[in-house]
Amino acid sequence: MLTQLKRILGIGGGAGTRSSSTSGWVSVRPKNYRSIVLRAIAEAADPVVLANRQRILDFTEAGPLTQKQIRGMRDLEIRDGSVPILGFHDHPDEMWVSKSFESLAIECQKEGWLSIERTVA
Repeated sequence: MLTQLKRILGIGGGAGTRSSSTSGWVSVRPKNYRSIVLRAIAEAADPVVLANRQRILDFTEAGPLTQKQIRGMRDLEIRDGSVPILGFHDHPDEMWVSKSFESLAIECQKEGWLSIERTVA
């Protein structure tokens, strides 16, 4: 399914789109939670999705990663293996993207799915 998701989004995933800086995070204001989450999952070579401390394996529209269900989550983190890509605590409006995946935030902003608020070192 991950390969199909990457094909639909037209990306190869993995380290190719990571920026060179590896510390800090980018504070973002999300608009389309599901699109951002799916893009981050597709970006990861080894995606790990944790929602409210539970591992999520179903990335389909029938699973818990819908716009409505993400809006109701308290915690979400997407990792590439053990490397954080993005997440939030308390509410999706508190979303951050790891500085090493800043290009992901920029791409999502170009799509209109989020706006970048600030970079924190």
